[in-house]
Amino acid sequence: MRRPHQVARDIDIARQVRPLVPWIQREGLRRLAYSLRPLLDRGLDSHAIAAELQGLALGWRPRQPAAFITAALTGESGPREVRLVSVEPGPSEAWHGWLASRGPQAEPVRTDDDRRYARLYGWDRWREIAAHYDDDPDDALDLYGTRLCGYAVGRAARS
Repeated sequence: MRRPHQVARDIDIARQVRPLVPWIQREGLRRLAYSLRPLLDRGLDSHAIAAELQGLALGWRPRQPAAFITAALTGESGPREVRLVSVEPGPSEAWHGWLASRGPQAEPVRTDDDRRYARLYGWDRWREIAAHYDDDPDDALDLYGTRLCGYAVGRAARS
């Protein structure tokens, strides 16, 4: 049983840890402090706890960060092991038959929402935009607009 001053200390450390780990930032402090108890009981400070948590969810954000931390630290069900399966390429009559049955596929129509999203969130992906402009300038201008394409090509030329 934790005493009130211990719970307050746990919440204070959770408050320090939360900004350091991006995937736990939306979790409540009390729930986060409770899930961090095994690490707190080991005597770890906020930076050591953040370092432990950084490797738990690489490349994805758990829907319930506190529950994920608790499960991972207690060993109930952490991240699952991924097995890679190798398949040899070769002719497959069923595959070729299925492709032939589909017929020619039209390219999806680009909407104004696609353009708006690309222009709003493309500023930090200037390398991709410059490469797209090199491959197909008309398509890049249609998707990203003149201003973003000019910025991307200019940045690519400077680097």
